[in-house]
Amino acid sequence: MLLNMIRASNLEDWGDEDWHKWDEFLKLKHPSAFLDSRSVKAALCVENRSLMAVCWLNDHKDVKGIAIVEDTVATSQSRGQFLKADKPFFKLAQTFLYRNEGVFRLNIRVMGSVLSSGDHAYRFDENVSELERRALIKEALDLKVSKEATNSLPSTFMVKDHYSSAPWSQRISGKSHWDKKWIDMEFDPVMEIDLSPDWKSLDEYSVGLRKKSRAKLRRIDKDSSSLVLREFSFEEVVENADELFELYSMVYGRAGFKLGMLHKEDLVFFKKYWKDDFPVIGYYSFDNELVGFQCGIVTDYSVEAFFVGFHLNENKTHSIYQRMLLEFIKQGIARGVAKISLGRTALDIKSSLGACPKRLVCHLKVNNRPIIHCLMRAVASSSSPKIPKLKRAWDDELTSPLSISSRSK
Repeated sequence: MLLNMIRASNLEDWGDEDWHKWDEFLKLKHPSAFLDSRSVKAALCVENRSLMAVCWLNDHKDVKGIAIVEDTVATSQSRGQFLKADKPFFKLAQTFLYRNEGVFRLNIRVMGSVLSSGDHAYRFDENVSELERRALIKEALDLKVSKEATNSLPSTFMVKDHYSSAPWSQRISGKSHWDKKWIDMEFDPVMEIDLSPDWKSLDEYSVGLRKKSRAKLRRIDKDSSSLVLREFSFEEVVENADELFELYSMVYGRAGFKLGMLHKEDLVFFKKYWKDDFPVIGYYSFDNELVGFQCGIVTDYSVEAFFVGFHLNENKTHSIYQRMLLEFIKQGIARGVAKISLGRTALDIKSSLGACPKRLVCHLKVNNRPIIHCLMRAVASSSSPKIPKLKRAWDDELTSPLSISSRSK
């Protein structure tokens, strides 16, 4: 199938008709909050974000594929903290990769959303074969993305994230099943909650939880009872953007692995384009101090937790982060969505509130640096994520939190 590519690195590159076609095509496929034009437009508006929207058209100008590509930086300063290995060569490869003051850093081109976890990289018409898709993806990855004319092409490419149904006993990192010249990589799973349409309140949601989890919900509610929650208008997001970003940085700065980062302008533009479907909630202490915030995208099919920020000391006292997780659950129940995506961090806390892990695989390739590529493959082949023993929150037949299948409805 012969397809023509159009692309946008700036918002003004496309008109309203182009974005309308983009969204109409997405509606016909598996939905994605981060492939939705509102998210793509918001990202394109951020001056320091090098992102490109790609659209493939047939001769009749019908959309047959869409994707997003971004240039960013991947940084790991947690050598051995999140990976376990059973081969001696892993340590040798890891020593070389972390040779610069214990930090491994890569300029990287990502197909997919660097601000989220899940299947948000691309969508194609079912008539586009797998072979054609890979060729089109590689074509897009070879294009200039950055707004800056002086920026060079990153040496490392990543296509993220695809769900894997492989059993947890089976390693999925190493040689790629997607393309033999690439590497399959697995990081932490994404924690998701599958909601029943019968649940109309948090109380109904909690009925199916085990006694310990129900007690935890009550404890979180008690610990956070002195906090005042207030949803921000667009004008308030603009006014408080610096303070919100500072709160986010308190949490982000502690991360051992970072793929890109949030800019304060992201909050402003996501609120501008998503409006009420991007609730930004501020958490205030008894003396009216802003001590935390949360934001996420609420659609008719999912809630996507976006970012949070909070004072670490206040979090210990008032269980702010856990209260935020409950608020995301409440948002999903109120909207009647099928799924809540809570991201990759704090697996144990999220599992105790009812979230279950879903495996994700990324595809990686290091161009023109064969030594680095081989070392990355060695690390991937000989390691797997260190996943803590997760809580079994549900009182039904979900026999293990490390289960791909969701709760029975």
